[in-house]
Amino acid sequence: MPSRATRVYVIGLCVVAASLSAWSLASVPRPVDLIFFAGLVLLTEQFKARLGRNVLVSLTSVVAVATYPVLGMWGAPALIGALFTKRRAYSFDKRAYNVAQGVVCTFIGGAVYVALGGEVGTLARDSFPYILVPVTAAIIAWHISNAVLISGVLWLDGGGSPLRTMKANFVEVFLSFLGYSYLGLLLAVLWLGQLGPMAGLLVLAPLLVARWAFAQYAAEQKAHQSTLQALAQAIETKDLYTRGHGERVSKAARMLGQQMGWDGDRLEAVAEAGLLHDVGKIGVPTRVLQKDGRLTEDEFESIKLHPLHGVEVVGDIAFLEDARAGIMHHHERYDGTGYPSGLRATDIPVFARVLSISDAFDCMTSVRSYRAARPVDEAVEELVRCRGTHFDPELVDLFVAAVRRDGWQAAPVQTVPAVGVTGAFDHDDPAHPPQVEGSEATP
Repeated sequence: MPSRATRVYVIGLCVVAASLSAWSLASVPRPVDLIFFAGLVLLTEQFKARLGRNVLVSLTSVVAVATYPVLGMWGAPALIGALFTKRRAYSFDKRAYNVAQGVVCTFIGGAVYVALGGEVGTLARDSFPYILVPVTAAIIAWHISNAVLISGVLWLDGGGSPLRTMKANFVEVFLSFLGYSYLGLLLAVLWLGQLGPMAGLLVLAPLLVARWAFAQYAAEQKAHQSTLQALAQAIETKDLYTRGHGERVSKAARMLGQQMGWDGDRLEAVAEAGLLHDVGKIGVPTRVLQKDGRLTEDEFESIKLHPLHGVEVVGDIAFLEDARAGIMHHHERYDGTGYPSGLRATDIPVFARVLSISDAFDCMTSVRSYRAARPVDEAVEELVRCRGTHFDPELVDLFVAAVRRDGWQAAPVQTVPAVGVTGAFDHDDPAHPPQVEGSEATP
């Protein structure tokens, strides 16, 4: 259920949109054109492309841009046409909010267009290229206001960072949206060139191409996720105690990445690396992974090869290229005593330094065959104790700050630790490193 503040926000936005619509309907020079634009909005709503389970990309901003040269700042009521589309994904209340948001954004864009001297009702040959200035400014205003309104409702509903939401909903997608928004200018040129509403049919084909492009992108992203999940499940079949480990390391890596100021593709890449950091265990014998006692030297050497196996597994998957360094070196230690390459300090790739902390933290807060899960505070203390030896000290400080601010949901208990099991190994836990037969020292 949405919070009270969210409901007030949505109701307020709907009131503003209704007021702007009434003002526009009283001022619009050609009401018939407004009706046709509303019909075109209804049509474009049928071409929404799904980019995720809960994300639909609308092409109505194309129609919004087209209203500026044709109707000036009075085309906002055309967005009401989207209210009558039937979508199972959205309730009427959500559609009302989306329509209100579209009306407000379209009015703001139109006001910017008119304020910058954009021509209304007619376009001459000498209008170009000068008209591109007010049109581009109007497009930018539309998308900025859209991102601000989305950030506001998400902040009130879930407390997410408005600046981070703004960046995700504007900066990272704006250039792709800017390109197809110019189709609105093409539609306006054809509309004012004596074609009128028939121009919508001519622009329909480019809109379908844009929709197809978004659908292809969505299909590619779905294929990426399927590949990641398949690899993650393959890891978990080797060892019951790693069930869900990849997802939690991915979550921790994302948390630390955000604390470092990462976003976009880089943040997604480190999260993917976290999910698949142990994929090389596919190449380690199951009896070694599930062994409770001391390891032989040969068994420990086979464990140490899993980062190399991991790089081999993901080596031919193009979209995991950025994750390879993290997978390869997540068992290096800051003091240079790790494996497989013995790198030290900042010679260790930053992805690997992030994963090293995330991996150890989840291991410590999860059940193992020889012990119960350690409390989060105790795991944090262990990270601090090992800063500068196992882990990058600066990244430890950032991760600890993130955990103390946001908290951490530890792994659910999946099984009870075996009674009397001693000498068990754990290559992820700095407090319980692997024990090798014939040696009192920990490798």
